[in-house]
Amino acid sequence: MDYKNIDLKWQNMLAGIKAQPDFIKNSPRTIYDEIKREIKLDSVPEKLYLVGCGDSWYCGMATRFAFEEWAGIPTEAVQSLEFSRYLVKYAPKNSMALMVSNSGKVSRTIESAIKAKAHGLLTVGATSNFESGLSKEVDYVIDLAYSERRFAPGTSSYMASMIVQYCMAIFLAEAAGKLNNTEVDKKLDEIASLAEPMEKTIEVNLPIMEELVKKLNLSNQAIFIGGGPNYGTAFFSMAKVIESTRTKAVGQELEEWAHEQFFFTNNNTITFVITPPGASVDRAREQIYAINQMGSTSVAICDPDDKETTDIVDVVSPVYGKADELLTPILYCVPAEIFAFHYAVHNNLSMLGFDNKKIKDVNWQQIFESEITR
Repeated sequence: MDYKNIDLKWQNMLAGIKAQPDFIKNSPRTIYDEIKREIKLDSVPEKLYLVGCGDSWYCGMATRFAFEEWAGIPTEAVQSLEFSRYLVKYAPKNSMALMVSNSGKVSRTIESAIKAKAHGLLTVGATSNFESGLSKEVDYVIDLAYSERRFAPGTSSYMASMIVQYCMAIFLAEAAGKLNNTEVDKKLDEIASLAEPMEKTIEVNLPIMEELVKKLNLSNQAIFIGGGPNYGTAFFSMAKVIESTRTKAVGQELEEWAHEQFFFTNNNTITFVITPPGASVDRAREQIYAINQMGSTSVAICDPDDKETTDIVDVVSPVYGKADELLTPILYCVPAEIFAFHYAVHNNLSMLGFDNKKIKDVNWQQIFESEITR
């Protein structure tokens, strides 16, 4: 494909995808130092809430186990409405709420900050907009710090949100005495080291996904399933397809697919199984067998050296690098970004359907102009 001759909005999306390796390479230490410089703790939080909408919720789903494993802090990834209208009432007083919003203007996330603060929680906002409503309501603001900010389905912003959360987990682990200075540096270097395999993952998947979408049509339904840290990746993957193509896509937890989406899995579906080495790879393979039996096109987003998985799927989407499973969301979100990009370009689609002014106006009204309760 001649990427220079595609529509500008899709050039923007591809630029965002390709900007991620440099961000991964260069940002962890900068973000960690900012967190350590800006946030003052009287004590280690008893509980942590990762709060957001859309991608800003999914990044919490992806990183929540890092807080548990590294810092030993019980952590929940919570959708903003569920937190602001319900869960915040039951939060222990010595808790932290980390609200993520790229724009800083999402009504429910601003509301979450207000409610959390009113209930005595320590509040932190991660955003790209320091003049936003969210920034004005939290105790501390952390910059998402990514530079690729052209209008397109969010890729760099999602990556930045995850890195902020991983760095926060490291910061809290150090505060809790779980990591010393040397171990902190090792964790930050471990994240930065994923830049090179990410770059290779992008390069190799671009032609794979281009060929895959040529075999599909807009009546096909894309299903993404993943477990553990990649439950969030499945939801994020769904979101990129919907945002890019406004066509049917589903994200589901790895186990729950067998209880729900299995029943409409057929030769009109394409099912992506996010299959990194780790605690649920055996169950992922079982699900692949069932996907194949039901006639769906099966795609494994997996380590190319995992022959036990690559041998049983229709399409292999290789992800390079031998990351700790807790960090695999950094790499395993990339193939769906590329699939969504190619699916949109191949079908000459409009991002988010925003060529229709009514869709844009009503959507923005719902997200950014909803009344905030205090």
